[in-house]
Amino acid sequence: MITSVIFDLDGLLADTERLHCQANQDVLEQYDLTVTDAQFAEHWVRGGKGISEWIQENKLPLDIPLIRKQKSERYLELVESSVQPMEGALALLEQLSGKMTLALASSAYHDWVHCVLKCLNITHYFQEIVSGDSVSRLKPFPDIFLYTAQKLGVEPSECVVLEDAEKGVLAARRAGMYCIVVPNPYTQGNDFSQATRVVSSLHEITLELLRALT
Repeated sequence: MITSVIFDLDGLLADTERLHCQANQDVLEQYDLTVTDAQFAEHWVRGGKGISEWIQENKLPLDIPLIRKQKSERYLELVESSVQPMEGALALLEQLSGKMTLALASSAYHDWVHCVLKCLNITHYFQEIVSGDSVSRLKPFPDIFLYTAQKLGVEPSECVVLEDAEKGVLAARRAGMYCIVVPNPYTQGNDFSQATRVVSSLHEITLELLRALT
């Protein structure tokens, strides 16, 4: 029986992938470097890597701690000025609130996660909020979802994960959880063959659909 819903954040509840992309582009542009939307989608979103790995893979003579700091500062500026919920996100949270246990598990840094939640005013919906700082291995490893289930005091088999990216689907399935995926423009080309179900919008996810998974 499904008792708990674990939400991803970036690209699933919050329209933040474009803000991450813009922040990376804005910072690297200062160094006459270009990152395309397609490169961002493959390296950052699908690959689950960050700007540090991008610099290393391209053998660039840049100060990685400085670049990471600049990217973080720019991203938080963009979140505070323009973050928006994904379509259907607020309605789904309201629909499930009080009927299922809700948690959030994001690979992003603690500060980023809580800034987004605060700006969207949705922190109160979640019994547990887990960020990437809490585990040693990020998605596609299952650690963050297993840790979230442990915090909730439930079995993995009682959880359904809502995701938008391939690495999240793999992590959820490896954790022994159901997974519904809602692709976004940055993840349309991902492999979702291991998802329990693929839907085109959060509007398609209902309490009845979640309960029917078992």
